[in-house]
This record gives sequence, structure tokens and C-alpha cells, in this order.
Amino acid sequence: MTESKNNSSLDLLGIKPIGDAANMAVDKSFQGIEGFLKSVCVPALDEVGFLIRDKVRHWRLNNILRILEKAKGKLEFENEQLQIQAHPRVAIAIIDNGSLNDNDEVQEMWAGLFASSCTKSGQNDENLIFVDILKQLTVAEVRMINYSCVNARKILYENGLIVGDDLNVDCKSLLEISEISEIHRLDRELDHLRSLELFSGGFNADDKDLIADISPTSLCLNLYVRTQGHNTDPIHYWKGNIVTEAEKEKERKEKEIAQAELNRQKKE
Repeated sequence: MTESKNNSSLDLLGIKPIGDAANMAVDKSFQGIEGFLKSVCVPALDEVGFLIRDKVRHWRLNNILRILEKAKGKLEFENEQLQIQAHPRVAIAIIDNGSLNDNDEVQEMWAGLFASSCTKSGQNDENLIFVDILKQLTVAEVRMINYSCVNARKILYENGLIVGDDLNVDCKSLLEISEISEIHRLDRELDHLRSLELFSGGFNADDKDLIADISPTSLCLNLYVRTQGHNTDPIHYWKGNIVTEAEKEKERKEKEIAQAELNRQKKE
């Protein structure tokens, strides 16, 4: 009886039942991804276990459980088992950093990065590069990156490298894409993306029309591919949306000839 009174006095707002229900939901979610983590990275399972034991970090735990569930859905199983592994260093870095974001669009990228970190050898730590980049991005920057990588043509050079073709977007459209409400923040975010070498440019202060250069760099295109859950050659991922360097040059010369002809006709 005394213990019951003490518990009641400690729960003046009546939130204990809510907390218990939340714990049950977390436990159920954890059970759903426990087997998945046992297959791909046991040290990562231990890391998630630490979050479960720390009640203060349940917000982070809920975030990473959602990310891992999304990652699980991006991977292919053979005979109901995964035949791939994630490097512990990469998996734990994704858990530590991805758990700090509750935005669904960003969580999708963390999930894709986790999925693309799983390889047959389990020794590939290359995605640490993209962990370091992704953890620095705002939600608005993620939206602009996704738009840029999807909409820009990809140019394949003779040496095998791929870069994004020129992509320019007016300020009004970019405010809608990023869901940013004011121009100064948009300018800052574009500057940040350029500093990370993800975009080629941004706004020019002397441009009255404020047309932003959001052409994706090779690094940006590779980040996008990895965060979609693919670790294959970018050429295969972008197949069907690539022009060669020679085709691009031919196109440029044809435009120059057409413009010269137009100018000649105007003079006449």
C-alpha cells in the first residue's frame, strides 16, 4: 500500500501510463530490427541497446529505429537472410548521427546510407565520408540536393567521371523547393552547400533576377546515390539520364551556330 502511494505521489501529472506505453512501443520496434542488426552488424546492435537503457535518450532511440526500419526495407534478402555486413565504424557513426534527426526526408537519406554501407566483405568504410557530410546538412539543404540531383543531366567524361550539367533555378522556385521563407537564409544555405563542394555556385549579388546555380558536383551526385541505398558505380545508377562529354560539346557547338544565325538574321 505504501509503495503504491509513493508511486502515485511521484506521478502527479499522471504521465506514468503514457511513459509505459511509449516504452512498450519502443520495445516492439526494437524487436522488429533486432534480428536485422544481428545479421549486418552486432556492434551496432550493442549501440542501440545503450540507447534503450538510457531513458533520457528515447527520442534519439525512436529516430534510429525508424531509420533502421527504412534501411531494412531497402536491402534484398536471400532465403530470408542477409548475406551482407556493415563495417561497425560506419554503422555506429550512422546510429550516433542519424538518431539526432526526426525529419522523414533526412531519415530516408540516413537509411539509404546505412543500406549502402552493407557489403559482402563488411570491411568497406568509405561511407564515413558521406556520414560527415550528411550530419552537417539542414532539412532545406537536403531538399535542394535531392531536387538538384534528380533534375540535372549527368555528363559522363571519357575518364569515367560523372558531373552534373548546368542547372539554374530562380529564387521563387528555390524558396518553394527548400521550403525556406526568406531570401537571406536561402543565400546562406546555398553558400554552405558550395563550401561543402556539393553545389557549383549559388546566387550572385549583382544578379537582379536572382537565378541560383545549383549544379550538383560529382561529390553531390555520389552522396545522393549512396543515400538512396546503392553502392554500385554511379554510371549504372544514372543510366538513361547521362550524356557523354562528346555529346555535350556537340550540343554546345550547335547552339553557337544557331545563335550566330539568329544574330545574322536580326542584322539583316
